[in-house]
Amino acid sequence: MLEIADVIKDSIAGEMGLAKGDLILEINGEYINDYIAYQYITADERLDILVKKLNGEYWELNISRTPGEELGIIPSGIIYDDLKLCQNNCLFCFVKQQPSNMRESLMLRDDDYRFSFLQGSFITLTNLSDKEFGRIIELKLSPLNISVHTTNPSLRVEMMKNPAAGKIMEQLKRLAAAKIEFNTQIVLCKGINDGKELDRTISDLISLYPAVKSIGIVPVGLTKYRDKLSKLLSYDNVAAREVVKQVQNWQGLIKKRYSSNFLYCSDELYLLSTYKLPVYDDYNGFPQLENGIGLTRQLWQKFKSLTSTLPEKISDKKIIGIITGLLGAEALKPVVNRLKQINNLSVSLIPVRNAYFGQGVTVTGLLTGQDIIKRLKDIDIKEIIIPGIALNEEGFFLDDIKLEDIRKKYIDKNIYVCSNIEELVEVVSDG
Repeated sequence: MLEIADVIKDSIAGEMGLAKGDLILEINGEYINDYIAYQYITADERLDILVKKLNGEYWELNISRTPGEELGIIPSGIIYDDLKLCQNNCLFCFVKQQPSNMRESLMLRDDDYRFSFLQGSFITLTNLSDKEFGRIIELKLSPLNISVHTTNPSLRVEMMKNPAAGKIMEQLKRLAAAKIEFNTQIVLCKGINDGKELDRTISDLISLYPAVKSIGIVPVGLTKYRDKLSKLLSYDNVAAREVVKQVQNWQGLIKKRYSSNFLYCSDELYLLSTYKLPVYDDYNGFPQLENGIGLTRQLWQKFKSLTSTLPEKISDKKIIGIITGLLGAEALKPVVNRLKQINNLSVSLIPVRNAYFGQGVTVTGLLTGQDIIKRLKDIDIKEIIIPGIALNEEGFFLDDIKLEDIRKKYIDKNIYVCSNIEELVEVVSDG
């Protein structure tokens, strides 16, 4: 059932006496199981709403409104029934590579098509009933974000340990025929779904254009918590170069055939391979930023637009250290080199090795509080910038250490949090 998170002041809902904490049981006789259903049914001008008030009373409200008049209810969350969980046992599942003491929300393996449509998460399509598949098509829930990994049916079953995984091309073709668009991702596992298998997957996916909006390729992330899991290999410089070169060949074919590219490698593959990143326009609107595809190029482009605002000199001498993951350090080098040109300003990168998850994890977003605390022990710099991407909205790192814990540990340091390049520039250049 739908719980009301808040009610807009002076709205219809407010005038009818609805309030935070009330439960909506039915609208026009229908149970509302998610935000999609709520949006569709509340588009009607006449609404009969069954409500359970916070005090236990049941109200039946009959609402008539003019077209476009706002109802004023702010729902709590987007899923009001059972979350669809992942039924796969993927070789590369990152959730299963985490220590057992991680907070519960980080161990949740959702695979819900509603999250995919509303929030952009990737789903596998392996747990969809015919009814749910039909709902996607009927309501035109597009675009979706789909984890493909391989279009080889037997290999996908092997990689995901789920007999339902082999139907992926059949499912994608059904979506395409219904004019449902989708972004796709391939988590690349060395020696398993790369090489010729990657060629097959790319070939199959581009045959679905224009339904396929993008294809993103990311290397498997491996932590140190894999004792009872399948043995997988990380991508090194040589292997990453092979993948990038292979993808570049396909990109040339795609551009020639469709006049625009929609196949992308993650920043991690480029930074590992030492190949140059694509230019800004080649990312075509950056459809897979959440997958780490184009973040570096976007950062460089934004910083370039800010360079005209940088001072030649700051009034007081300042020494700043920027905390970053190992790959993040590579992305930030051009930025730091430019900032060093400001007189009276000294900027240093402080790469942090990820002891918590293992040294195979090099992205900044997975840095933990304890690893940052250990790294700062050897740093004399007083002004420290911590990347906001490593913190959640409540100020916690993945290991449940709080930002304030670091500040208390190092009371002699000024610790800032920067969530974007604009905030970083403001901190380092404010003399």
